[in-house]
Amino acid sequence: MSSSTKLLALAAAVLGPVLARAESVVFTYTDAVYIDSKEAPLRSPEGVACNDGGTLIVADTGNSRLVPYTVKDDGVTAGAEIKLSQVVAPVRVQLDPKGGMVVLDRKGSRLVRLDAKGAYAGVIEPKGDLPGTFAPVSFKLDADQNVWVLDGAGRIVVLDPAGKVTRTLDLPKGGMFTDLAVDGGGMLYAVDAVQGMVWSADKAATALKPLSKSLKDEMSFPGFLLAAKGKLLLVDQVGHGVVVLGTDGSFQGRQLSYGAAEGLLQYPGQICLTERGDAFVADRNNNRVDRYTTAR
Repeated sequence: MSSSTKLLALAAAVLGPVLARAESVVFTYTDAVYIDSKEAPLRSPEGVACNDGGTLIVADTGNSRLVPYTVKDDGVTAGAEIKLSQVVAPVRVQLDPKGGMVVLDRKGSRLVRLDAKGAYAGVIEPKGDLPGTFAPVSFKLDADQNVWVLDGAGRIVVLDPAGKVTRTLDLPKGGMFTDLAVDGGGMLYAVDAVQGMVWSADKAATALKPLSKSLKDEMSFPGFLLAAKGKLLLVDQVGHGVVVLGTDGSFQGRQLSYGAAEGLLQYPGQICLTERGDAFVADRNNNRVDRYTTAR
């Protein structure tokens, strides 16, 4: 090996970890949301959804309601609560491209669709051949409004906008899968909280395969998974933080930590991220939603 080759190898060994860390997502605390438009406090919020149009929806689980907010650079303003008899325990929420939303109601174990005005628009139920009981544990919407469901029957079910079953994938045996995510290219990811592993499947796959090694040394109990900006963000519920992975499953860092002070977390739930870089985290045991800016 020449002296120049040795020098390059040494530089790679020294700078490699630094460069890898630089690729991670960094969360910087901005502010927090505690109350609704009538100054009533949030209670154990578990879900958040946001978009670049300045909309933020909070699944205020402990109060059995949804609370909309308008997001601006100088703060967040609350709107009138959305309280429906069909949604008793909202835990996950996602905005759809047409301005409505889909909510996972834990009490009813069902996916409820709301229109752009927040009115009840029906329950999402699979149409077609789907053996067994359909019991949603988590879900994601893609850009085409397909609904990707982590089903309690040990499978992933994909529904088109009309509810027709278009794909099913069995989950690997022996794990506890808590969430899934799908990126813009149709790549599917699922997280096993017991093993601390992420699995994946491309469009043509008939089975999930391991994407990452076990990351139990890096996270305690990942409860939510988001594919965004070429990264995988895992909300570590019991570890009170956010773990960042590359889409190849590589560990790229950990953000945030335990505490009651603003900017810290206690048993976080869902996270959402806008294209402009705002991140909102449902900070369940602190009874608030924390807002961060992110940088790469």
